[in-house]
Amino acid sequence: MNEPQNWKQLKLVGGQPCLDFVNTVDRDGDRYSQEWFHDPADIIGWAQYVGLLSSAQSEALLSQVEQQPEPSMKFFNQALQLREALYRIFSAFAAKRSQTADDLQLLNVLLSEMQRHLRFVAVNSSFTWEWTETNQLEFILWQIVRSTADVLTSPDGDRLRECAGVGCGWVFLDFSRNRSRRWCDMEDCGNRAKANRHYDRKRKT
Repeated sequence: MNEPQNWKQLKLVGGQPCLDFVNTVDRDGDRYSQEWFHDPADIIGWAQYVGLLSSAQSEALLSQVEQQPEPSMKFFNQALQLREALYRIFSAFAAKRSQTADDLQLLNVLLSEMQRHLRFVAVNSSFTWEWTETNQLEFILWQIVRSTADVLTSPDGDRLRECAGVGCGWVFLDFSRNRSRRWCDMEDCGNRAKANRHYDRKRKT
């Protein structure tokens, strides 16, 4: 694996928080070529970066991590386990393959937990969802699971793609006009693929 990366350098190309969560690692086959999460604080910082936490919530959770290191590492390991399950689910969905029962079971367990922390409330003349117990580290995962449910049940679910770049594995929603987007980002994987094709042509001449 290359040198550790800072999540502040990440491009948000997924189109939904759950997809950007999966995109916090570069995958080269069965191994990681880059990793952006190294401890619970990284996940908290990333969650604020993508808008899942306010600055006040982030500061409170960082204090919690310092005061409760053991439960915080349990959360960290659970987050990485969820990230891998979501990658496999999204990758299979994009390729029209079947998901594994274990991955769906993990998602459903967290989905049930998430639903216990949402309530329906009246706001003026309308209604909305409101989160409870937002002072827990797991609040980050509940929001990611809700985002996952939105992606997988949305009419736009068929726009889900996995980057064709070598050593990438990022996932995204393709909103291009003719649904032909192949790369997570043209400046990165797209340009590398173009450069590789150019090199191959030069080598064959």
